Amino acid sequence: MKRRDFLGVGVGSAIAATAVRPWSMLAAFGADEAAAGDTLISPRDVRLRIKPVMTNIVHTGVWEGPCRWKSVSVEDEARYAASSFAHWSQQLKDKGLGRPGDAELLEPAQLTFDEKFTISDAQWAKLAADSERTDAYFVYPAGSSVSAYEIAERFKKPILLKGLGCRNVDIAAYTRARGREVFVSADEDEFQRMVKLLRARKVFRETRVLFPTERGLPAACSVGSIWDLQDLEQRLGVAVTIIPYRELAEHMGRAVSDAALTQQAEQAADELLGRADKSYVDRTYVVRSLQFYRTIRRLMQQHACNAFTIECFEFCSSQLPEQWKITPCLIHSLQRNLGHASSCEGDLGSLLAMRLLMSVADKSCHQGNSDPREAGTFRINHSVPSMKMNGFDQPDVPFQLGRFVSSGWGTKVVVDFLDNQEKTVTVARVDPTARKLLVLRGRLVGSSGWNQDLIGCSVEAVIEPPAGRCDEFLKKRLEYGNHLQWVYGDCADEIRQVGEMAGLAVEVIA
Repeated sequence: MKRRDFLGVGVGSAIAATAVRPWSMLAAFGADEAAAGDTLISPRDVRLRIKPVMTNIVHTGVWEGPCRWKSVSVEDEARYAASSFAHWSQQLKDKGLGRPGDAELLEPAQLTFDEKFTISDAQWAKLAADSERTDAYFVYPAGSSVSAYEIAERFKKPILLKGLGCRNVDIAAYTRARGREVFVSADEDEFQRMVKLLRARKVFRETRVLFPTERGLPAACSVGSIWDLQDLEQRLGVAVTIIPYRELAEHMGRAVSDAALTQQAEQAADELLGRADKSYVDRTYVVRSLQFYRTIRRLMQQHACNAFTIECFEFCSSQLPEQWKITPCLIHSLQRNLGHASSCEGDLGSLLAMRLLMSVADKSCHQGNSDPREAGTFRINHSVPSMKMNGFDQPDVPFQLGRFVSSGWGTKVVVDFLDNQEKTVTVARVDPTARKLLVLRGRLVGSSGWNQDLIGCSVEAVIEPPAGRCDEFLKKRLEYGNHLQWVYGDCADEIRQVGEMAGLAVEVIA
């Protein structure tokens, strides 16, 4: 992904446009005013850029035959084609394509050809001008079928068709057989879902992860992460930028010593504490965690990253958390509020599952260790929920602030998961080879951590898989690994579809 695709709009502006009760100081605090006009934004602002194309035939003469049962003059045929294109273009501009916010409509183009069915260089030039920006072509294939395939083949981009009529079916079969992508929807509702999922795939492929580490992968403890970073980027488009702890420490040192930034962190901490239902952590440690949050945001911006992870055991052993009086917990929660994938323990398989879930569900996730529990259930337990688990455009869920270590520091967010009308959940994880995706549709049956001054990872969701399938799911983890991500609601089928679009083999337990 090019840097400009996800940099350039202020975080405060993005949040104000989408949140019901926008975080004013905290949202602004996530931005870096020092880099004017080049501020890190949420992947939620990524759009699928669609180029509408109508193809038309304009014959060179007048005759009738098996494919032309009523002839018109060349002039009339050209005029009809132009009128049809103008009407179609205006309809698209008035109604848009897909759900609001999913797609960016590029300028429609018309390709014409004669009875030789050959598209000239002059006609191809109409698409070449913005082909680099185009993610997919929405084709109205009037005049011939082969022209639609030729668009996909020439530009190596997906083509989108609407309707299951004979021509679209024929185009789809041939295009797929030739190894190019074509997506055909039966109606407008399905077309909108298709655009939504293609946008989610684009966000997935444009994931750029910042990973501070000295050891690299595999990690010392959470070994179930994806480890082949070169294959990950070549095959799925996901890139990981590794930086040393020295660079992290230098940036954190500047954040702590910056008086103006410290004052902003104090104001943001007061806002966070003011919104919390209860706090078990001292304000000083909330301020310090927010200084670390700002450090991570600046580093992500500097390295053109839009996701983050750090390996907790290695980080702990460096004693930097002890020195700074922070843990990564709050950072992960706040990042997810903005739609950024941010995962625990250097676990890239968990992070990629989070990226898919958040893009499809339009909600933030909770991640955690997975362990069997009684009566056919299992738990997911880490102290990293966020406030947007009901939706990025919905009010915050109630939250409390807790401490991670016994001496009082390490700010973390606590949510009572059961205190929610929605009880259906979708769980996911990508395996260590980054080739398979495991998806579960389950039911939330328990939670813990609320109204308790607990240390460590102590924010727990208890989930019940479909009847009789708990053991099957728990044993599947032997192939996929430990950390699981979950969101409220049933999006299992959509996650399956976008996972397959991304090139993953998907297993669904539902």
